[in-house]
Order: sequence, then C-alpha cells, then structure tokens
Amino acid sequence: MLGKKWGAVALALALLLSLLVLPAGAAGEIGVTIDGNAVVYDDGYGRPFLDSAGRTQVPFRLTMESFGCTVDWDNDTRTAIAEKDNTRVEVPIGQAYLLVNGKRVAMDTTAQIVNTRTYLPIRPVMEAFGASVTWDQENLLVEITTGSSLVRVHFLDVGQGDSILIDCGETEVLIDGGTNGAGDEVVSYLNGYVDGPLEYVIATHPDADHVGGLDAVLEAFEVKEVIDSGRSADTDTYRDYWAAVQAEGCTVSAGADRIIALSPLAALSILETGDDWADSNDCSVICQLTCGNIQVLFTGDMSQQVEQKLLPLFADVDVLKVGHHGSATSSSASFLSVVKPEAAVISYGQDNAYGHPARETLQRLFNVGAAVYGTGKSGTIVLTTDGWTYSFNTSQVLTLADAGA
Repeated sequence: MLGKKWGAVALALALLLSLLVLPAGAAGEIGVTIDGNAVVYDDGYGRPFLDSAGRTQVPFRLTMESFGCTVDWDNDTRTAIAEKDNTRVEVPIGQAYLLVNGKRVAMDTTAQIVNTRTYLPIRPVMEAFGASVTWDQENLLVEITTGSSLVRVHFLDVGQGDSILIDCGETEVLIDGGTNGAGDEVVSYLNGYVDGPLEYVIATHPDADHVGGLDAVLEAFEVKEVIDSGRSADTDTYRDYWAAVQAEGCTVSAGADRIIALSPLAALSILETGDDWADSNDCSVICQLTCGNIQVLFTGDMSQQVEQKLLPLFADVDVLKVGHHGSATSSSASFLSVVKPEAAVISYGQDNAYGHPARETLQRLFNVGAAVYGTGKSGTIVLTTDGWTYSFNTSQVLTLADAGA
C-alpha cells in the first residue's frame, strides 16, 4: 500500500511539474534565439518555462551547447558547469548565485531540476559569458546576441592595478596591464579574444600597477601602436616596459587629442589633459569609448585637481571607470555631477594596503545614483553593449561595507 501511495504522489507531482513545460506548438511557448538562430527544443531535451520568480528557465545542455560551450555536471555538488573561451560558469542547483571563474555572483532565482532535467535561469548565465540578453514580450522570445556587432569591455581582475580590454569585433584595445605579477595572467586572458594583431595598447601612466604587465603583452602579441602618456619613471618596471616597446618596433604616440575609429558603430576618443602635472597620476591618458548611444569613460589615476581644471572636457556618460582605484583623491562631487554615470567600475585588490575603495568616494558615487561594481568583489567584470543598451556579467554591486580600511 505504501508503495502505491508514493507512486500516486510521484505521478501527481510529475503531472504538476509538466504543466510548467509547455508542449511543442502550444500557445504561449517561450522561444530562444542565439544571434538570430532559433534553439530547437523538444520533449526529449525539455522546453523553456517561467519560474515562480518570473524568470525564464532553459534546458541546460542543449542551450549551452548551442551557445558554443562545453558542459559538465558535478553530481557531488549538484552543479551545472559550462565553459567557453576563458570563462567558466558553475551553477549550483537551488542556490541563488552562480560562480564566474570562481567568483560568486548573486541571482534573484535559482537553477532547478524539473522532470529529471536541469534548467538554468538564462539571463544571468548568458550575461556571465558577456552576451546581451533581451526579452521580446510580444513574441515571448529571449534573444541572445554575441559576435562582432557587440562591443565588450573587460575590466580584468589583476588585483591592485588596472587592465582593461576593449573588444570590438576584429579590433582590440588594451588599456594598461596590471603589475609585473599579472603579466602572464593578462596574456592568457587576451589569448581568448585577440584575433590577429593587438591594434592598440594604451599605457595610461608609468606606475608599476599599470605598466607592469605590459612587457609580457608586448612580447606575446604583435602590437600595432602604443599610446603613452609621455611620462617616464626611474624604476626597473618602467624600464622593462619601455624596452619592450622599443623592441616591438611599433608606432608610439603621445596621449594627444584624437579619435580612433574601432568599427562603424564605435570610436575611442583620446582626451588631452596636459603633461606638466607634478604627479604622473595626473598625466594619465584619458579616453572615452562611444558605441552608438553608449559612452564609457576611462580615467586612469586622474586626481580631483585635474578633474576640476578640465571639467569642460567632460560630459554625461553611461559608465565610468573610477579613477585611481576608488581613492578619496579622485571622483570629486563636482566631476561626478557633470559625468553623471549610471554605472561605475572600480579596479582594486581585495584587502589592499591603500584602503581602496575609499568610503567617501563610494558615497559620492551613490549620491549621483551610480550602481558601482568592483573587481575586488566580483572578479573580472565584462560590460557588453550593442550601442543602445548595455549589461554587466554580474549583478553584485558594492556597498559602503566594501570600503577599504
């Protein structure tokens, strides 16, 4: 009798769960496209459905393999694993987070097992790989976009330093290379994205946490042009960097005003801030990426005195790479009131000796309504834009509790 009772319960549960997964051809069935190509689901693989949080869940294996991932399953931890290029995403069943290259990223729903099949929430997983995810309500269609039509900005986790890759189709720009110790890591990351030569390397200023890894980059890749601040430093790190530039034999230019076309949709503007500042931080090469209607401003280690003097150079942007790792000496209230970022990214090392990011800097960013992300908390952060909208591969934002000591 007990066996029959539990059999009836199991059957009832199976019937209830089956209502969540619509049969082929049913009205209201959710579709998924990747770069315009429909993912073909069936009863064998399972079908997308909306979970109790209103999020689209998709069959794990078919969806991720259609996206070009290799997939795996860890039965001990009940974790779905997908890998592509240099990104590894682990999604534990029933947990409101995923792991992106080992860093925890919060989600507002969880992966599920339904009718013995594994389902993943599609938006956070795809955004972890740098894809753009949109929802077409009229057609009940999830549209995933990748490829050369998108521009991605990778804020690399290099500890206490800066390294940023702008990937625009077949054109790549690297801004800084972190410390000496980060050089091999930066090269390894770039290998997944640089196709052919690395068109531009920007050395914002000669500090070791910005140019330290660039000698390794210059040795590993054919670099077409180095854009340099024009300042030098009496350090072995700088000498190694400059020797690598000379050995490369590439074009070397100063950070003067210019506009570099990256694609029909995107351009990088170099903003001249002057070379006569006493502190080399203030001579940082400043640049702004414009992709369609989206603007991203990169400020090196620029301090408040430069911000104030050159305030007329700046305007409203969507995303700000926060100056000097979130130091209290950068990102003044008057500067932020002009650039008005919706989002900001701080590159810093967890528990660094400098107290970055500063509590007062975070507060000033919050005061202008910016959502603030940090590599010390989230690891490498990827911004993806199609020129009209943008998204990040993490929803984990900084709070005042993340301020340095």
